[in-house]
Amino acid sequence: MGILDTLKTIKNEGFDAKKDNISNSSRLEAGSYPVRLKSAQVGVSKSAQTQIALALEVVSGDQKNRLEIIYISFDDGLPEFVLDKNGRILLKIAAMADIEFTNKDLEDEYTAAQKLEKGIGSQFSMKLTLGKNKKNPEFPYRNYEFTPLAGENPAGAFTDIEDDDLPF
Repeated sequence: MGILDTLKTIKNEGFDAKKDNISNSSRLEAGSYPVRLKSAQVGVSKSAQTQIALALEVVSGDQKNRLEIIYISFDDGLPEFVLDKNGRILLKIAAMADIEFTNKDLEDEYTAAQKLEKGIGSQFSMKLTLGKNKKNPEFPYRNYEFTPLAGENPAGAFTDIEDDDLPF
């Protein structure tokens, strides 16, 4: 898409350069989305915490191709409830991607992310809800539930297809 097409699209979406902000929220709204695990990477946050960044991409619907990035950390000093939530997110996404961790996979965030990379492409359903954040109302808490996609094979499961069923 060239410059003219891009600007036409932005204008057709209702952007008014005289009144509107340049930045718009790229975060998904609350709702249920079919997603796929796009990546699992490790980085260091501004507060020097090692964290896993899980990128989930919406695979269909109005929000297709939008990303939800979930950052989870297990650094010392984090409150127990945060560690618990992060652990549940990690285990749930691994289950949705049909990944079973060994003790060696869980030595640190790097080895855990490396194991999760084997599940890239796995698809499942994500339900996103938003909760009030009293300290910073502009950034509500993001809560997740993950379930298998309805009517789909679980991650990693393939249906056997006979040669006679192939179209060629």
